Amino acid sequence: MRKKKWLMTAAMALCCMTGAMAMPVYAAETTELQLIINDQLYLGSDEQVSAQLIDDRVYVPLRLVGESLDHQVQWLGQSRMACILTDDTASLYPEDAFPAVPEDAPIRVLIDGQVVEIDPDLGEAYMHESGRTMVPVRAVTNNLNCDVDWQDGVVLVTEKPQEVIAPPEDREDQVANVTDRNQGVTTDREPQSDSEVSNLEDPSVYYGLTIVGDSIATAEQLTAYLYSKEDHIKSVMAKKYPDYGFIGFPEGIAELYIEIGKKYNIRGDLAFAQAVKETGYFQFYGIVRNGQNNFCGLGATGKLNTGEELQNGVDPERAVYIPGTHGITFGTMADGVEAHIQHLYAYATKDPLPEGVELVDPRFKYVTRGIAPQWTGLNGRWAVPGHGYGESIIGDYWFEALILESN
Repeated sequence: MRKKKWLMTAAMALCCMTGAMAMPVYAAETTELQLIINDQLYLGSDEQVSAQLIDDRVYVPLRLVGESLDHQVQWLGQSRMACILTDDTASLYPEDAFPAVPEDAPIRVLIDGQVVEIDPDLGEAYMHESGRTMVPVRAVTNNLNCDVDWQDGVVLVTEKPQEVIAPPEDREDQVANVTDRNQGVTTDREPQSDSEVSNLEDPSVYYGLTIVGDSIATAEQLTAYLYSKEDHIKSVMAKKYPDYGFIGFPEGIAELYIEIGKKYNIRGDLAFAQAVKETGYFQFYGIVRNGQNNFCGLGATGKLNTGEELQNGVDPERAVYIPGTHGITFGTMADGVEAHIQHLYAYATKDPLPEGVELVDPRFKYVTRGIAPQWTGLNGRWAVPGHGYGESIIGDYWFEALILESN
């Protein structure tokens, strides 16, 4: 009874102030939708509201969308203002930054200091019973440089492609080869020699690297780097994860990344570095477990598989969602590596898959093609919130392998 009374009060107040239709809060039938933001799947739970379909309008939780895009999100209760700051270094607003309004006043959305004028045809922002601010998906994403698609009960929100930025000019001589690769130009010059690499002071010179391109580090360098960490990883596993124990490194995996990466013109050496980061040096102490041949967390959303997940045309002998597990399980180590490379390919280019290859990644279709041409473009996409994710792949893992012998 109290809930109905509150709804009537809110609806009447809104109509009086705006002359528009009443807020869609629970008054109409609500259908919960799956929400994918930059290839990360979000399902509704007790703690998190997912996308909602109300009166043929799609609503999404503002905080989830904003933070998943690596933005700051703030709720100002006394002014009933939901704020997004796309600059993560900007200061948040003080609570009294805007005039106080009645508790039943309409919710306003502020993005970088500008009030978002929401077309009434799209719906209006409202407060979910969980306390989450829900907004019409297009009203917000149109102001956050995002594309929105809705297919088969799934709402896809993806940032539009970023401009490729070349490395700083003052290091042009050091990274001449890398600059060529960033611009997608094939050169006759061989990858950098150990002597060239040893002259680099820090890995930030490589932060402009594209996902597409030739490997620079060799399989031998990657393998040597992996085994150089063996004693340290054994110590960490014994102290922090004694129930797991140390797992021997998968034999030949560096070679697979280099070879399969070359087939797709994807930097297999950096994909290997990402796999090292994602799996904890192939120790699998997260929700994806050893034996799944899943080296990058594909399909691991935090929800247990039901077995009803879509294969999207992929042979279940090569990739399958096993009920009761997290993420996708691949038939062989090579299948897992190839799915990883294909997923990177989807992010990096709009080109069709190379002729003669078979789709192994069931989640390939969920990526907005070409959305992240650079490794740093994976920030907030492959990992959420993802601050420095691409930089970590390059600086904390790949670069160490590249300079190992010079040290």
